[in-house]
Amino acid sequence: MLGTAGLALRTLLLGADTRPSWLAARSRATRWLVVSALTVLTVGLFRTQAEIVRHAHPSVGVWAPLIALVQVLPLPLIVRYPLLAWRLGYLAALLAPLLPERPWGTWVWDPAQIPVFGLAFCVAGLRYARPLRWAMWALMVPLLFIWVPDMSDAVGGNVALTIVVVLLDTRSARSRAQRELRVQTDLSELEASRRAALEERTRIARELHDVVAHHMSLIAVQAETAPYRHQGVPEPLLDEFSSISGAAREALTEMRRLLGVLRSEDTAAQRAPQPDLSGVSELVEAARRAGVRVDLSVRGHADRVPATVGVCGYRIVQESLSNAGRHAAGAAVEVVIDFAPDAVRLSVVNGAGRAEAAVRAGTAVRAEAGGRRAGHGLTGMRERVALLGGELRSGPTEEGGFEVRAVLPLAVTA
Repeated sequence: MLGTAGLALRTLLLGADTRPSWLAARSRATRWLVVSALTVLTVGLFRTQAEIVRHAHPSVGVWAPLIALVQVLPLPLIVRYPLLAWRLGYLAALLAPLLPERPWGTWVWDPAQIPVFGLAFCVAGLRYARPLRWAMWALMVPLLFIWVPDMSDAVGGNVALTIVVVLLDTRSARSRAQRELRVQTDLSELEASRRAALEERTRIARELHDVVAHHMSLIAVQAETAPYRHQGVPEPLLDEFSSISGAAREALTEMRRLLGVLRSEDTAAQRAPQPDLSGVSELVEAARRAGVRVDLSVRGHADRVPATVGVCGYRIVQESLSNAGRHAAGAAVEVVIDFAPDAVRLSVVNGAGRAEAAVRAGTAVRAEAGGRRAGHGLTGMRERVALLGGELRSGPTEEGGFEVRAVLPLAVTA
């Protein structure tokens, strides 16, 4: 405790102002306004205080402007150097009573000193940690007892000073707790986003395993049955077919062993076949039964669509319909699937539902239309589309709804 107090006192008296300006996080207009106001106030106050010192303390003579400058200089310094401002204010408050004249009766300080000194104390107290705040209080308490002749006034002044310090301490603690909460919230959101991406990648890996395993099984079966389907196959080719079959089955075994750790506990889901774009109509019918107005439009033919593209497209439509039902209740949803020669183009657009309208009216919390849906759903879509080398665009529409548009190339890139 004594070591902490000694360090705080040494920092208070000799340390540099290490904290950035309290205006650093404000806008340029705010900084310009505050600096301009302080400059005008300091100049005006200096001229007034110089006249006051000259008339209240005639014995100082030509030193009146210098004394007035020391008394008001903490005012412009509080923006960037609050500790230095407090030191100048403390020095003025400590030495001003030594002037021979006492024009203010029992009050030993000039009018501008105490408000300027108090402002410097408040700013420095808020900018720095608790030990420095209480070190300043400990140095200011004796001033009243030394220079105020009326003991009741000195006690009352110190009580007021203590109340101010307690209020500053409470305000600082609250601000620190809010900053820590914001940091923890940001970390939690970042961790949730990473976890969502990992979960979605795991899900994609499981689905990809089923797709690849199907093709590897076909390769193994074709290699094993080739000698029986073709007569007169040379012996070297038989060995090669056998080698291909063995390699395919070995690859399947390794895939199952590697992907086994990614399997969920839902065994029914594991046995279910992987969906594709042919199942979108069932998704739409299920959404209609749930009360969602969905219009499905399919253009072209689903010829030669790779299984990975089909699974990806199905999941995008599934998650988009789910998001529309949660975030835009009552809105109409338009689903368009366009089978082009080089890619599958998906579009899921919903209008402004009751939730969207509440946000636009300012009655919902966190009113960013895009931000409300930046959860696991969009994260999973991006992961899937990136795996295929496609494009995904999502965000609010001009009408207040939300859109998800994806381009899935049929020639899947590695």
